[in-house]
Amino acid sequence: MSTKLDFNCQYKIQGLPYTPLSLDYWSNPNNPNEALLVWGDVGGFVNVIFFNSANIALFERPPAPAGEKQEPCLSVQLQDVIAEHTYKNAKYTVHEAHKKEWVRQVTYSQYLECFISCATTNVNSMVIGWMEKHTSVTPSKNQQISKEILRKSEFHISQGINAFDYNQTLNLIATAGVNHHVCLWNPYVVSKPNGVLRGHMASVIQVHFMKSRAQLISFSKDKVLRIWDVQLQVCIQRLAGMFPKGPEVYSCLYFDEQRERSGLEKNRLLITFNYQLTMMEMKAEIRDRIMSHDKPVIAAIYNSTYNQVVSVCQSGILIIWMIDTGQKVKQFTSAHGNAEVTCLSQDPTGTKLFTGSTDGTVKIWDFNGHNSHALECAGGQPADVGQVLNLKRSVVVVGWARYVTIFRDSALRDTGALFSQVQPSEWKGGQEHPEDILCCAFTAPNTMVTGSYDGEIVVWNTNSEQASRHLSQRSRRKMLKSRAKSNVSSMNRDVARTSETDAESRPRSRPNSRPKSTSNGGTKEEQNEFGFAVSRLIFLESRKTNSGGGGANLMSCGGSGIVRFWNTSTSSLVAEFTAHANASIIMTTDKLNQWLVTGDADGHIKVWEITEYCMHSQTDVILKSSPPMKCQFQAHNDMINSIDMCERNERSLIITASSDCSVAVHDVRGNKIGIFGQEEHWKIETYDPAEELEDEEGNSEEEAEEEGEEELELEVESVWEPDERAITEPDTHRFNTWDNTCLGKNYQETRVRKRERKQPGTIPNLPYLTWEKTGQAPAGPYSLQPSSGINVVYWTHQNIGVGMPFDVQYMYRALETQILLDFDPPSKPDVVTITQTANNAINIPKLPALVDRRIIFKRSLSLKQPVPEKEIFPKYILDFEAKMKSYHKMQLNQQLGGGLKGKLGAGGAGRTSLQNIGLQLGQHALKSPPKALNKSLKVPGGRKPGSRRTSVSISEMS
Repeated sequence: MSTKLDFNCQYKIQGLPYTPLSLDYWSNPNNPNEALLVWGDVGGFVNVIFFNSANIALFERPPAPAGEKQEPCLSVQLQDVIAEHTYKNAKYTVHEAHKKEWVRQVTYSQYLECFISCATTNVNSMVIGWMEKHTSVTPSKNQQISKEILRKSEFHISQGINAFDYNQTLNLIATAGVNHHVCLWNPYVVSKPNGVLRGHMASVIQVHFMKSRAQLISFSKDKVLRIWDVQLQVCIQRLAGMFPKGPEVYSCLYFDEQRERSGLEKNRLLITFNYQLTMMEMKAEIRDRIMSHDKPVIAAIYNSTYNQVVSVCQSGILIIWMIDTGQKVKQFTSAHGNAEVTCLSQDPTGTKLFTGSTDGTVKIWDFNGHNSHALECAGGQPADVGQVLNLKRSVVVVGWARYVTIFRDSALRDTGALFSQVQPSEWKGGQEHPEDILCCAFTAPNTMVTGSYDGEIVVWNTNSEQASRHLSQRSRRKMLKSRAKSNVSSMNRDVARTSETDAESRPRSRPNSRPKSTSNGGTKEEQNEFGFAVSRLIFLESRKTNSGGGGANLMSCGGSGIVRFWNTSTSSLVAEFTAHANASIIMTTDKLNQWLVTGDADGHIKVWEITEYCMHSQTDVILKSSPPMKCQFQAHNDMINSIDMCERNERSLIITASSDCSVAVHDVRGNKIGIFGQEEHWKIETYDPAEELEDEEGNSEEEAEEEGEEELELEVESVWEPDERAITEPDTHRFNTWDNTCLGKNYQETRVRKRERKQPGTIPNLPYLTWEKTGQAPAGPYSLQPSSGINVVYWTHQNIGVGMPFDVQYMYRALETQILLDFDPPSKPDVVTITQTANNAINIPKLPALVDRRIIFKRSLSLKQPVPEKEIFPKYILDFEAKMKSYHKMQLNQQLGGGLKGKLGAGGAGRTSLQNIGLQLGQHALKSPPKALNKSLKVPGGRKPGSRRTSVSISEMS
């Protein structure tokens, strides 16, 4: 704010029975004279004063005595307001909402026409005091609000609530619970809430609705800000580590949703921390973006053992990707249950993964999703794990405390269960950092460094677990000491100056205690409390031998946007440069320490070449110049949370994970490879600088052509002259502005380039349609197509058989078409007509025979001569026919003999199957003599026809 406004006190209410703790004021937008003032006190009462002439004066001022000026501040006794005699334009009412409990917040809801208050107690945690309901939502100008509390609604919440907020559109009340929960209540339902939002690890102290987005903001006591989707009841963003530290008496939160003059929403969030005011702006929402995860991605690392990329998001979903194609391989969900994941790392062998979360645990996983151990870092208490470092015989965890937490391999091996919880061992070095440790790094054989929130770096010996050196040149403690010394020296100089000057003259003010040209980048870093924090520490493995000669072997970066190079052997700062101005950054480097990659909170990536940077010892002067920058590009739209590098197909790749829910892959030249989760898979090919040069040349040529066209257009426009017809024929001439506009020219070009429509035409003279008229053979399988080197002769109906081969003549006769005669109606035939028709028969060509053409030649082309079957049918068909004839004959003989026996034995009973055969045999027996009959009636089976049974049958037949 560039201006300062002074507020003068006009009224002072005295005589209150209890100390006020919360306050709210409301005025009727339709009637400015109508307003109310409500406050809650430490006695649990909600006090309300209604005003009916607020636009004129809240309280009537008594006339001043004669000759005296009226006091600017009017003292009002509460008893006079209650009596309604002195102040007739104000009315007081009160109701006991919380019995002897402090009223943490109170407000008036115009939509519900009630007073809402809360307290940190299990009973009557939130109370709604209802007044008389009007028919309209907004009171009219003449309609006054009721001034009595008719009934109360009491909500009971475990441990009470600190604050609340009401959303008129959703008709929901959000409560900030002491039990770490945010509850959503319907004002008319007191039994249970509509939803419970879980995720905070400390007491929630503020809640606020974003009415235009249907979202909710909550802020907890551990300085963690969360944004919730009210409809889905899920957390969509978590902000931590960016708010000032220290105990706060009270924090207030406000979200500005008003629009600017340009129509854009401000979307600013204001939070108070004692004497500080923090403002945060919301970035523009980007749609249709590719997302690798549903939640912000915490980290993404490259695994050289399996040639894969492992990424994890806040919700604990861990995904494994193929680096060569971008294809998803595996996915593990709920890595830490409901707790949020904060870090990801792997062991040196690349076979184990370590994940840390806000619940203070570190879990060990394999690449099949099996969890073998859970490391309890904070004794079961919530704690943000910042980094996990896997050493040769131990696991080091930092991030939430001022000391190092270590888990030894012996504790991991002693647990025989498949899943076990491991307790930490004691770190022998104790506490060396005055602030929380944020990061760490290790280099063989036994050197480890840790960086803290105040900017101090400690070098440890992992064998003895003792601190060997402190790198505190850019720590807060060192800067405060230098600042105090400069203040003392400046005061001494001021005293000396004042003693030399005249005693009546006023002493000069002491100069600015902040140094103008400090090695930490200027006064802005001192003003920013987070500028001292160390976010990343990286050892330069390829420069181990250079540390003894004074070269740099350690890099650090943090919230100030400055990258520093250190020498751990001499505990000195070698160089520093500003990579990103006034921005919190992270960094990484490749295995050969050729490239340095830095990323900031806005999604920008910068690539620096550090091959020859700080390789040799310098003088006592700290190097300020930056290494040569290879390229810079916009990799993401939000804060970059992790950076990793790998080598594939002779190309150095950069893997970045961001809060915009994506994991992207670029090369060190800024060329985008792809984003994990996109539909198209990529292929990493060897870098070809010639292609890049061709692309640059092509782009330059296109730009030159466009510039030339623009110059030509400008020249044409500059030489414009009026049309002569407009002067000679002003009545008939009309100027066509459409053809001269850019839109008209583009339209004409598209019309000209459009493909012409083909109109329907006549059918062409094709051979297969007119072959009967032309006499040419039709197109098809039987057509004779001319070819090169062959003399082709065509025959017509008149010359068939003249020099024509038999095969062609035979085929042509078969395909010859006769002319159809006119159809005559049928008449009754007589003998004469039939005879004449038979004699005058038309010679119709016969159809081709279904036999071999060579057989026809042997039979002299005549079908009248009999043809042997052996020449027509194959042998197997003839053999089968002979077999069937013999079998049929045998079956017939058996049926004949069996039928005769049945006839004789049945006494003349009828047989349907062989009835005709029996009758024929009986007639034959009557006509033939007995001997012949006896001979013909021999029955197979050895019986003689002269037996008794046979003789009886014969007599019956006779």
